[in-house]
This record gives sequence, structure tokens and C-alpha cells, in this order.
Amino acid sequence: MTDSDSKSDSTIFPFTALVNQEVAKEALLVAILNPAVHGVLLLGSKGTGKTTMVRSLSGLLPEKRVIELPVGSGEDMVLGTVDAEKTLATGELSVKHGILSRADQAILYIDEVNLLPDHLVDVILDAAATGKYRLEREGISAEIPSRFILIGSMNPEEGWLRPQLLDRFGLAVHVHGLERVDDRAEVFSRYHRYSCDPEEFAGQFREQQDALCKRLQQAAGFLQDVEMPANLLRRVIEMVLEIDISTHRAELTACQAAMTRAAINGRKQVEWEDVQAMLPLALQHRLGEAETQTRLTWDRLEQRIFEGRQETEQNKPGWLPSPFYRKKKAKKPA
Repeated sequence: MTDSDSKSDSTIFPFTALVNQEVAKEALLVAILNPAVHGVLLLGSKGTGKTTMVRSLSGLLPEKRVIELPVGSGEDMVLGTVDAEKTLATGELSVKHGILSRADQAILYIDEVNLLPDHLVDVILDAAATGKYRLEREGISAEIPSRFILIGSMNPEEGWLRPQLLDRFGLAVHVHGLERVDDRAEVFSRYHRYSCDPEEFAGQFREQQDALCKRLQQAAGFLQDVEMPANLLRRVIEMVLEIDISTHRAELTACQAAMTRAAINGRKQVEWEDVQAMLPLALQHRLGEAETQTRLTWDRLEQRIFEGRQETEQNKPGWLPSPFYRKKKAKKPA
């Protein structure tokens, strides 16, 4: 197990030092602030900064350390087992707790989650949803607390999770390598400075880090008071239905995420811009596999809805193409 909390705050790469990747960073902040969002799945090739982003979350919220599940972990490492050495020494049955137990009240990060056996992914997702799991071993039957924020990452080129498992993640974000020369040069510069002197580098971003921590703590204080206007709620549901997504998790997650984004931005009411930012992330991994492999932006979501409406019209008896049939944008509800 790798526990980012074993490093001091001054040696963890600062979240505010990350270059670009604004969509992914916002999704991560929303997820760690509100457990009801049910975590984030980061999609992208190796070397795009996914793990660095997740590790940098340590310390942003009080006691929210990042615990990593090592690649290749087996069931005993994840769930726990009998502590044979202690049992023999004391004569009493003793449990060696697994990573799910140690992740209680923390952020659990699983890299290459798509390569884990399905039954382990099921157990982890169930624990993330219920805040507990059951350990059944010879002589042991225990319900163990495991309340954590789940963040997974995967390289789609190495295979996908089953749709039923994808649906259990609240948000999904495509993370690509930066395309601007200036951005990539800045990544190198910051990585080099951090490698040479982590504490000195972290000190350069301490003011920004402190400001972000304060902002998140203030948002956490009134998150429960944030309102979702009825007209925006109905519009979210309409758009979910228009792209033929049946799971209720889509709108539940989108609305929770929009409310959390509003809180982070110091507002007690969701605005249309919050919906535009969060709805594509809640729908990204709930589309068909071919569509899921491409980043879903707001413009693409509108196009998808438009194409669905056009297909519906074409299926009506007596339909004829019209030069006046034009794409309509998804307007802000009145």
C-alpha cells in the first residue's frame, strides 16, 4: 500500500502547481468535497499526469489522505485476513485489516482499475456506496467500516470495465497529454524544480494552496444548503432522457456535482454554468462504448441530442427533409 499521507504536506506535489487539466482538476475537487458524487474515473493513456493529480489531493481537506491500491493486489490485501502470527502469539483470533479498512475516511486511489478482477471491483464499489464491507474468513465474520472517496484511473487501450461497473463511478473525465508547447515546457520546468527540492517548490505555491484549502472548507460548511432550482433539475432530466440513458444515477450525480461546484464557487444556488460543466462528466461513461472513448464536451452533448431529435422526426409517418430544419442549442431554462 502507498499512503501519500506518509509524506509531509511540504513534499507532496502541490495541487495548485498542476498545469492546465482544468476539467479533471475540477472533477476531483467536486468528488472529494461531496461523497454523494460517488467518485471519479480518470480515462487516459500512461504518462498524462493522472496519478500526480490524485496524489496532490492529500492535505486539501482535513484528514483526507490518499491511499493507493497497489497494482496486482489480491483479495486478502484488499479485504483483510487472519493475522496468523498474532493469533498464534496471543491465542486469540486476530484480523489483519485490508486496504479497504485502512482507507476509512480517506481517498482510495486505484490505478488501472480495469485490470482488477471483476469480483474485487464489485466489492470495492459496494464499499464505496455503503461505507462498509463484510469480511468472511474461517472463524471470522465481521462488518468493517470503509467510508472513502473512490478515484480510479485506467488506460482505455488496455480494456474497459463492464458497463455495470462503469455506472457505479459518479463522474468520468478524459485526461490527455497537453498539446501546447508552452504548457509542456512548464510541466518540465515544474517537475524539475520539484525533483530538485520538493520543500522549496511547495513553498512557492503555499499561498495558493492555503487559499484553495480555505475555499474548500468554506464550501463544505454550506454545501448542504445549496439549492438546485426546479427548472434546472427538470432540464437535466430531460437531457438525460433525450440521449437514452435509463439509469437514475446520471441525473443524481449530475445534480450533486453541480451543487458542489456551486458551493466551491461560493454560491448557494446552482446556475446553468454548473450544469454545463458537470452534466457531460456524469454522462461520459454512461454512453455506448464507442462514444465513451471520446471526450464528451457540452457541444458534443448538444449535437448528440440534436441527432436524436432528428432521428425521431425522421421516424414519424410522412416526414420529409426540410431546409428549415436546423440544429437548436440547449438553451438555459427560463
